[in-house]
Parts: sequence; C-alpha cells; structure tokens
Amino acid sequence: MSPPTCEDDKEFGVQFTLFSSADLIDNKKQRVFFAHAALTTEKRFYHAERYARSDMGHAGVKSPGNGQDWLAFIDHWRFNGTGRAPLPGKIEVNEPTFSYSLNLSQSDYFLQGDQGFSRKNNQGDLASYYYSAPFIQVSGNVTFEGKQVSVTGTAWLDREWSSNFFEVDEIGWDWLALHLDKNTALTLYRMRSNGEELLYGRLMHRSGKQTNIDPAEISWEPRTTRKFGEQDYPITWHLEIPSQNISLDIQPINDNQFLNTRIPYWEGAVTASGSHSAKGYLELFGKRREK
Repeated sequence: MSPPTCEDDKEFGVQFTLFSSADLIDNKKQRVFFAHAALTTEKRFYHAERYARSDMGHAGVKSPGNGQDWLAFIDHWRFNGTGRAPLPGKIEVNEPTFSYSLNLSQSDYFLQGDQGFSRKNNQGDLASYYYSAPFIQVSGNVTFEGKQVSVTGTAWLDREWSSNFFEVDEIGWDWLALHLDKNTALTLYRMRSNGEELLYGRLMHRSGKQTNIDPAEISWEPRTTRKFGEQDYPITWHLEIPSQNISLDIQPINDNQFLNTRIPYWEGAVTASGSHSAKGYLELFGKRREK
C-alpha cells in the first residue's frame, strides 16, 4: 500500500492488498487468495480484483530457496522481495486500464498494539498480529490512459493476520496512515463491533522510538460524506491530538476512491494540512454507528 506519489506536483495514490484464508476443499486444507489493486489520480480512480487458489499454482507466498527470493503473487500481480524479506522489493500490477511498477526501499519494522498483538475490541477476543513498515521510499512508474508517468514518493507496508475469522457483516472500521513528515508516521484506527468502539493511535519515529497515544487524547471527527452504493462514507475529517501538537484537516486527492468489489469499501490517498503537511491513506469499511 503506497500513499501518494508525485511528479510535477501531480498527486497519485497506489494500493496493493493481498488477502488469504484457509478453506477445506475436497477435504483438504487449501489457501485461497484474493487481491485488490488500485491507482488514483486527481481525476480518475482505477481498481481491479482477483481471486485464486494456491493448490492450482495461481497464487501464493513463496519462501526463499534454490536461488529464489521472497515472492507474493496472484496471477500476474507480483510482489518480489529480496532474500527472506519483502523489503527492499518491487510490486508489479498490469491491468487493461492501468498498471504500475514500483521499487520499494528498505524500512524498519514496527510492532503495533502490545508487542504486535493488536486488539480490535476491548475484550481482546477480536484481534490480529500486526506490524508496519512506514518509511519506504518509492520509485518507478504508473500507466493510465495510454501514458506512462515516472513517480517518486513514500510508501507504507502493513501485515496483519487475525486470531479468528472476522464476520464482515458485524464489524466496521476507520483506518488512517499518515506520514506527518519524513521522520514521523501516525497510525489511527477506530473499530466498531458488538455495540462498542475501540480507538487506537501510535506514532512511529524513524529513530525507532514509538509513542502510544491515549484514546482520550484523540479527537477524530468526520466533516463531509459522499454516498457510494447504499452507504455514506465520511471522506473528509478533522483530527486533533493536543498532546502531540497535531491539528489536521484531512481530505482525499480524489473523492471517488470507492472499491466496488465483492466486499465494497472506500480506500484512498489523502493529504492533510494544518500542524503538518501530511500524506497518507484512509480506509473506511462497514456500517456507521448511529449517533
């Protein structure tokens, strides 16, 4: 997942998300993969979705060996790493209406939650193991409308695997990743499930320092919404964290970054102004809580 990249002051956003689950197929445990890829420009939004089974050789994650480096793939979408790790690496997606080829630099990894255990409700029975690599430098190109554009910028890699199956009809979340500056990154998420909300915030510093943010210190409120399908999505926000001297107005580079996929959601590139000149990604999923 890559926050906005730019050339000649143009803003772009790139998303690459790979999911997997284990299902019983013919009484054998098989991994099923699906993936989303997206490209945002200031005027257009392109996205695609793919499904594949690992037993048929169309998707998987390959460990290094026999001279091969780390690889995650689904059909011809590929995320090649170096040695045993995904970073530094390269992501390549090629679809009829858009494509991108991006080189990703090394980045330190940061554990989220409690030493990597990330609660998604107050009881902790809904949770994931979660780490981030927020300080990736990007170079490469994006292609759309028959033209190729060279880009540079910053990217953010997240990896999560859940402790149990998430019933997507029963939960919802707002998730935000921001590069506040070249040395500071912010993760926020608000989870909604079983009549409760859980708010989480953490600052990550290039030096390796991490700062947990008390939810009571966070005011993160929507300002305007857009309707996609049957649901309203809050696409602009105001964020206040006084203890960290953060006061930001957050807006998308393109209002329409709605992925009309099998499980629909809004995810896209955003910028923020105020205490910082920030860039990042916002994800909005699930039903909103009634106020």
